[in-house]
Amino acid sequence: MTGMSRREFLKGGIGATGLSLLQFNSTWSFAADRTRRAPVVDYPDFAAIYRKKWRWDKISKGSHNVNCWYQRQCLWNVYVKDGIVWREEQSATYTPIDPGIPDNNPRGCQKGCSFSQRMYDGSRVRYPLKRVGERGEGKWKRVSWDEALEDIADRMIDVMIKEGPASMIYDAGTNAWGSQMLAGMRLAQLLDMPVLDINSEIGDSRPGISVVAGTEEMCNSAEDLMFSDLIFIWGGNPIYTQIPNAHYITEARYNGAKVITIAPDFSASAVHADQWVPVKVGSDAALGLSMAHVMIEEGIYKKRFVQEQTDLPLLQRVDNGRFLREADMEKGGSDEVFYLYDLRSRQILAASTQTLDLGEMDPALEGEFVVQTLAGEIRARPVFAGLREHLRQYRPEFASKICGVDPETIRGLARDLARARAASFLAQSNFGKFYHGLEMERAQVLCCVLAGQIGHKGAGYQGFPVLCADGFDVLAGMSGKDGVQQAIEALQKKKGAALEHFMKQGMTHEMAMYELGRQASRRGGSVPTMMWLYYQAGLDKLYGETERLDPYMKRSLSSYMEEAVAKGWQFKQDAPTKILINFAGNLLRRLRGFDQVQERLLPQLDLMVTIDFRMSNTAMQSDYVLPGAGWYEYDEVLWSTPLMPYVQVTTAAVKPVGESKDGFEALYLLAKHLQKRAAERGLTEFVDRSGKKRSFAVYDYITFGGEITEKDHDAYLELLLKMSTNVGGVTWAELKRKGYQRYTALGEQRYVNVGNATDVLPDKPIVAGTHHTEKKVPWPSLTRRLQFCIDHPLYAELGEVLPVHKDAPGFGGKHPIQLTGGHTRWSIHAAWIDHEPLLRLQRGEPVVFLNAADAEARGIQDGDTVKIFNDLSAVEFRACVAAAVRPGQAIVYHAWEAQQFKGKPYDSLFASQINPIHLAGGYGHLQVRPSAFSPGQHDRGTYVDVARVTDAVGQGGRDA
Repeated sequence: MTGMSRREFLKGGIGATGLSLLQFNSTWSFAADRTRRAPVVDYPDFAAIYRKKWRWDKISKGSHNVNCWYQRQCLWNVYVKDGIVWREEQSATYTPIDPGIPDNNPRGCQKGCSFSQRMYDGSRVRYPLKRVGERGEGKWKRVSWDEALEDIADRMIDVMIKEGPASMIYDAGTNAWGSQMLAGMRLAQLLDMPVLDINSEIGDSRPGISVVAGTEEMCNSAEDLMFSDLIFIWGGNPIYTQIPNAHYITEARYNGAKVITIAPDFSASAVHADQWVPVKVGSDAALGLSMAHVMIEEGIYKKRFVQEQTDLPLLQRVDNGRFLREADMEKGGSDEVFYLYDLRSRQILAASTQTLDLGEMDPALEGEFVVQTLAGEIRARPVFAGLREHLRQYRPEFASKICGVDPETIRGLARDLARARAASFLAQSNFGKFYHGLEMERAQVLCCVLAGQIGHKGAGYQGFPVLCADGFDVLAGMSGKDGVQQAIEALQKKKGAALEHFMKQGMTHEMAMYELGRQASRRGGSVPTMMWLYYQAGLDKLYGETERLDPYMKRSLSSYMEEAVAKGWQFKQDAPTKILINFAGNLLRRLRGFDQVQERLLPQLDLMVTIDFRMSNTAMQSDYVLPGAGWYEYDEVLWSTPLMPYVQVTTAAVKPVGESKDGFEALYLLAKHLQKRAAERGLTEFVDRSGKKRSFAVYDYITFGGEITEKDHDAYLELLLKMSTNVGGVTWAELKRKGYQRYTALGEQRYVNVGNATDVLPDKPIVAGTHHTEKKVPWPSLTRRLQFCIDHPLYAELGEVLPVHKDAPGFGGKHPIQLTGGHTRWSIHAAWIDHEPLLRLQRGEPVVFLNAADAEARGIQDGDTVKIFNDLSAVEFRACVAAAVRPGQAIVYHAWEAQQFKGKPYDSLFASQINPIHLAGGYGHLQVRPSAFSPGQHDRGTYVDVARVTDAVGQGGRDA
């Protein structure tokens, strides 16, 4: 060890555990004859060892560029000794915004405080690797970056020339949301390479709030809970998944708020609630609609809020159930102008498309009115009247049989909500993973809106949380060979002209921003993953089981799919996929039905490349694995959310391990090799998906003519902040030193930031939707209101014009137990799932939580090896028998990697059938755009059974 630095020792293969043994100083002593003797240890006492262990060379600001979304981001102090990160500590330096509001200190979780060990453990990829065995066999050859990138570039060029760029797919992943992500997105844009739109795919989209409000991106800051007197935890488990924010829930209770958790199991969040409502799995829509029925029948809804903010006063034709439109009334009239009946003037009037302000109008909510249309006399009534009639089937006594909640409890929930001064709904991204989750969310939002609990302090239905530096949006669309300034001017001119065009057509600024996103989707910039899997990965047969199991479907799934594509509601790629590039993601872990994906998709691929810091399941199946830098090894400005409204950084505390490179450098180098190899092969242009010629000089374009190259990451981050209008003018040097900056405005981030529709004030929590409730700006829906009537023909065919409850289809087969899940407490997706220190805090292997009675009936005891099985697969787990689990329910928290199972992986249990309701389009706000209005995967509520595993001599798992 003489002369070897800690870093050199570590690179030799010793991880953080070994490092902890070397924190004291020791030297070797040699006798005159140079024979080696025992070391002389240089310390006087035990206390000296401890003191030296806690010394460091420097402290850097760091965070974790991982998709823990609802709890991101957290600022840490990263301690470095001899070029090694040996621990991290919560920074706890966030400035309070108001003496009466608890601050955001400290922020962090057990995943964050162990990353210094994760980045040095055995899963770390240190060098570029090329597959030499069969896919997944684990046989690799170490190669250089140049060798790998040159081969990858050549194979990409081959495909671009022969099949076209549509045959290449880029997966932006979920674990590098910042300039790292932008580098890949910009390269894909220059190559016209389709990018997977993963939000719906992973079930994180919020389909119900999207349908009602026209946006899913609306969320208050966590601080705002301090102004709530009622908090519903309904569809989430924030004590698990919002560890840094959870103190606001408990502090709100100290402040007098009542916390109600609605969940099938007695979750960690239920433990900390004032009331737990044990709803049956998948029946939340019935519960919500019953609560809505009570509020309407007892007259305890907020009438003026309903009249002003919702479509419930708009007139609906009695003959066909469609809205009464201007096109019905006037020749050449619009399909997007609607009517209401004003009780004050006793007239049928057109509802304004420019403001929600009713002035002196008093729109009717009840009654039936004669209307003279172009086709003759018809009758129409307010949507509210039809809704009231529709909800009678959900009277508490009826709904109780569906959802398992006592009728008086349902009435109590409705009354609590209606009487609350300020109620907040914490739903998170759970219902998007249910087949009928769209209806569950619509029912929740209906309750929230009837009570007037949107757009004021302490209140709101918390949608998908996004708030980031809007310079990301600028840089995402920027490229050019003639320098940064010309690229900026060209982009601003193009974007400004488009916004002006849309706003002249009567769109609000928010609606115009969403239209920009829709246009990008129409051009194929993003590809809904499920559409890609259906058409290009051979999963049409797997998804085609839908019509056999969903009794509400009138025809085959293929018929719905063909209609959606033919009418331009959804988009598909015709070209077969030949190349798949994964950056900082784990596509083959997160896809349900992975065994069939592996069987049908992977053999089609000529090349699969993964850039990641760890050997994930996707990396195991790849042809090249390129080592990505760890989150303490590069500089980055991170995406964040309104829950935690700060732009934050992670900084390069140490040099990357081995030959790791951050994604910015790696992807720019790929662009350089592409341009170089094309030139060497005499190629200057390729034909894009629209048939136009594009330049192979992608490196010149992505670097602005060499102005900002892969060596100029600081300049890139400085430009990002310079182009951001919502970070208070903070510079990169200032942000890097401090670690965070509170947002000063929403900014112009396309189709995400704008959905929060509020003003960001320095000394106030963020309250989403105030532009609509206070400034009366219309909502970005077809009717310009919170819309509960969707008179789209597909919704009419499937019986979902108004919110409904539908029983879960029998996915998985006729089995007695419904499988649910959630984000695990011990990992963020799979990033820590095989991390030994965190595995020690749980069972250490894939585990299923079973109700005690269900386990006893099957002869299962805690710790047994059990088999979860259904008509699709059978998977082995370790059993955890828990009284907190509902009878007829089993829970598997997600993210276990395929290689952690004996036999088939967990995701093989799910067919993840496409629900045709998610194919609807061509209807106002129901149009595909990045992150919304496309099909998603569904696993919650799948039917299974469980059996104890026996060995060859008939002994159980605990005895074997």
